[in-house]
Amino acid sequence: MTHPQLIARNLLRNRRRTLLTVGSVAVSIFLLVILSATYRYLSAPTGTDRLHQVLIVSPRTSLMVPLPLSYRERIARLPGVESVTPLNWFDGRYGGEEASLPAFACDPVTLLAVFPQWQIPADERRAFSSERASLLAGRKIVEKYRWKAGDHIHLSSPSYQASLDLVLRAIYASPGEDETMLAFHWDYLNEAMGRPDKPGSFWVLARTPEDASRLMKDVDTLFRNEAVETNTQNMKQFVLGILSLLGNVRVILVSICTAVVFAVLLIVANTMAMSIRERTSELAVLRTLGFGAKRLLGMLAMEALAISLSGAALGCLAAHAVTVMIRGYRIGGLLPSSIQVDVTTLMLAFGVAAGIGLLATLVPAYRASRVNIAQALRFVG
Repeated sequence: MTHPQLIARNLLRNRRRTLLTVGSVAVSIFLLVILSATYRYLSAPTGTDRLHQVLIVSPRTSLMVPLPLSYRERIARLPGVESVTPLNWFDGRYGGEEASLPAFACDPVTLLAVFPQWQIPADERRAFSSERASLLAGRKIVEKYRWKAGDHIHLSSPSYQASLDLVLRAIYASPGEDETMLAFHWDYLNEAMGRPDKPGSFWVLARTPEDASRLMKDVDTLFRNEAVETNTQNMKQFVLGILSLLGNVRVILVSICTAVVFAVLLIVANTMAMSIRERTSELAVLRTLGFGAKRLLGMLAMEALAISLSGAALGCLAAHAVTVMIRGYRIGGLLPSSIQVDVTTLMLAFGVAAGIGLLATLVPAYRASRVNIAQALRFVG
């Protein structure tokens, strides 16, 4: 019998334990890959696509402090600004439901420039842009509530203490992305609230990525020492800033990854220790037949590697499937999640799995290869 055949026989002698161990490793590696890919995504530099040319101008002190509407014209005069829109996040309630619908109150022209990938018929696009009380809705939210173009949609908000009667004029489709957002004219919300002229923030669309980097400083410099100072960020920084209210997200991810690796090590070490202990007398027989300590150590290490690497492969496949499924999801309704299981993450996962397999086998296998043969032959597990 060859070494691979002997290793396979040993792995299959207790199929349930082997399968459970592989499954445990797969779940742990799945978590490790997802967390590692998320960490890399959060640490990666901002992209250069159209969406990353959008800057969010918010109050420096608190998101609850509104900005003067007059800031809009002053921002628009800065070099490199393509368009500016006041923006309010409207937590709309529909049909008496408690769950809020993600809705933007903004300038329609700027909104459609920020999301050029939205597929909207030309006549619907014109109707949404020109009609003050018009509503734009994603395809999935329209299908959920069985809306159709021309329907009057009543939205209420406990935060704004306002009720809006909107007319559905446009439906957008964006395959592979979030299709549940709503948008309507900021002027209509401002009028419904008695024209306070106090937007929560501004969206600034820069002409180029280079302009976006410069404008983050220029806008804040423009309003320094004003009654309401500003904090200008790109969309990724803004969303991560909100998430940071939960704590240091990167430190949390690293801590969880460390705990996951430690858990995998305990699982595999426990399995291999039990397996080697049960086979103490068999290993003694192999030693009497001429198997040296190095050969036994290699055989046992290969068993542990087979278990850990099989689990790693299953975990990586599952993690890749999940990242593909969530690729169109927008974090906070804004930032597209481009989390990917890249080559670096795969190398990390398989490297951790291989290291764990070897570490889990080293101590029990070394002891088994060094124990007195006579004592080992009399051992009863």
